[in-house]
Amino acid sequence: MEFSMKEYIKEIIAGIREKTSGMGKKEKFMYILEYYWYHILGVTATVALVLLFILHYAYGNKKPVFTCVLVNQEMEMEEAQKTAKDFAVSSGLPEEQVVISPDYTFSYGDVVLEGVNESSYEKFFFQWKNQEIDAVIIPESFYLYIKEEGGGFKGLNGKITEEFEPYMDNGICTAVILGKDSFTQKISGKEDEKLLLAFPDSGRHTEECWEFLKFAEENGTGKWGM
Repeated sequence: MEFSMKEYIKEIIAGIREKTSGMGKKEKFMYILEYYWYHILGVTATVALVLLFILHYAYGNKKPVFTCVLVNQEMEMEEAQKTAKDFAVSSGLPEEQVVISPDYTFSYGDVVLEGVNESSYEKFFFQWKNQEIDAVIIPESFYLYIKEEGGGFKGLNGKITEEFEPYMDNGICTAVILGKDSFTQKISGKEDEKLLLAFPDSGRHTEECWEFLKFAEENGTGKWGM
């Protein structure tokens, strides 16, 4: 028989009425406390769980509307969170659903780093595959590595102004150059590594990407702590 909370509560109420008929209010109250406390507790707990489930999925499980990750950069988390808040305010997006994360430091290809959490490599490509990354700030060498792994980027022709130098890939602008990558220079000594802002072609939030590009142009490369 299929369980019905409504019928269960009805049965409890009917039983209480039958067994407490003729009792005064105080006697009824004491009787219910003594013989039905576990029923009341069970119903209350069930209702609380249902409400918690509804609240969690209605209000507490909102997915990001824009996610930007920085790979092998030295931006502090506090600065990243402030930048995310500033972008949310300027674009009118919900602050709690804008994510800018510098927590991605790992080795790839010929770039070998020591003492880093290599699990962030798996996390990055897992998010990429699941279309969870909208923008990346990365060294040029990692841009090329992503392409070798089968990844692609949105074309930016007609989307950028003279504020940024375009990064051309087979005649198409697929990124903007933020400057030189100081982190890679410290690690490898390579002085001409470009730092790029690009947008994965798998990203779902295209309009938000263009808003972020505009935001980056208006605030300059200093906004990224580089």
